[in-house]
Amino acid sequence: MERTARMLCCSVISVAPGDSVLSACRLMRDKRVGCVLVVEGGTLAGIFTERDLLTRVVPDELPPAATPVSRVMTRDPQTVGVDEPVERVFELLAARRFRHVPIVDGGRPVGMVSLSDFAGILGEVFEEDAYLRYFADYCQARPKGR
Repeated sequence: MERTARMLCCSVISVAPGDSVLSACRLMRDKRVGCVLVVEGGTLAGIFTERDLLTRVVPDELPPAATPVSRVMTRDPQTVGVDEPVERVFELLAARRFRHVPIVDGGRPVGMVSLSDFAGILGEVFEEDAYLRYFADYCQARPKGR
């Protein structure tokens, strides 16, 4: 099996740039996700996350029903192309401390991978003692402060 980001593609939950913060938050609640992709003309324009809500909307007391998500989204988020190695997703999640990584194909979003997706997988993988030992060794060997 080819180990590219293509194998991680899934349905994409998105909003338009003109949609309100309130509608984006309701969609996130209903879908039980921590972010939505902001898509314009089929192309990824940004990402709106729980962190954007907490750092850009709430402190500035912006009205969620009247504020377009494009005003507070993270523009031009880092992405992984479908043909890039799956390890690139791990790299962005770990080294850059991202919680979500969009997967794109020619600028069009085709998937999203979250840190919690990997946590769920790791829970199953580490049921085997050999993998758990490997993980423990990795954690002890990594640089402090990470």
